[in-house]
Amino acid sequence: MGLGHYGPLLKGAGIPVTCLNMRPGRPSPLALVRLLAACREAPADIIQGWMTHGNLAATLVRATTQRPAALAWNIRWSLEGLAEAKLTTRMLTRFGLWLSDGPQAILYNSARSRQQHAAFGYQDTRAHYMPNGFDTKQWAADPVIRRAVRAEFGLQDTSRVIGFVGRGHAEKDPANLFAAFEQVAAAHPDVTLVAVGRDLDRFATASGRIILPGQRDDIPRLMQAFDVFCLSSRVEGFPNVIGEAMASGLPCATTDVGDAANIVADTGWVAAPRDSNALAAALNEALSLPSEALRQRGRAARARIEQEFSIQAIVSRYAALYENLKRERP
Repeated sequence: MGLGHYGPLLKGAGIPVTCLNMRPGRPSPLALVRLLAACREAPADIIQGWMTHGNLAATLVRATTQRPAALAWNIRWSLEGLAEAKLTTRMLTRFGLWLSDGPQAILYNSARSRQQHAAFGYQDTRAHYMPNGFDTKQWAADPVIRRAVRAEFGLQDTSRVIGFVGRGHAEKDPANLFAAFEQVAAAHPDVTLVAVGRDLDRFATASGRIILPGQRDDIPRLMQAFDVFCLSSRVEGFPNVIGEAMASGLPCATTDVGDAANIVADTGWVAAPRDSNALAAALNEALSLPSEALRQRGRAARARIEQEFSIQAIVSRYAALYENLKRERP
């Protein structure tokens, strides 16, 4: 598509960027011509695909280039939602299976996704687990911001607040979130749900204790107002929002999708997906803790991100892999 958010940042860092200017979901022959022309003008040592369509495009580029280049794929979703995915996505996932012997590396940001794809038939001998990393300076607790955001929402400092960030899409299962909250609200008179994201009003119940700010671009700031973060998804790969919440000092109640359970480990609560009773039970268990015990969980959550998922550590892993691919390219 176009430059988006990151294009100008890359250009500002002196990195050349070429956009194909495709319309979302509508690839065109002209875009393919642009892609191949761009790759001929700037021959690559490594061709890295990103997600299903990008992986196939990268394979095509490598097949048509004359300069030897290493090929890498990056798979960033789990197969939990394959049966409900679009027909084209299901077809391309199957097609990718036949081509999966080609890449010198297949990167997965989810350990569960890697296991699922291997069971599906994808080659696993050159697979690598490369989780997402988080900037713990950007995502960090700040009591001053917490008070300011709560004041904006009309929330008392002593109120219990559940946070959610996600769009109104079936994969995020907001209906599950709001159904669970109805039970939680009945058990905890002082709790409020702040659900941030576009189109969530289509799913929200009429409860007066639900705040819907809509789509926002100040998520690190809004996170400060929460006591517990909730992920209600029915399918994920590596849910970034869980890591962002944990880095912000929030314990998380999450459905068992993708790598969510592995990310939160013993710092949070895990419920079966598509089960609002189980999600409500997880949230009730979190809210039953005294405030200091809940904050301690949040501190443990941040420590886990710092130790296992820092952006610096993940950048180093990518850099080392790319150096190896460059040396060993065909």
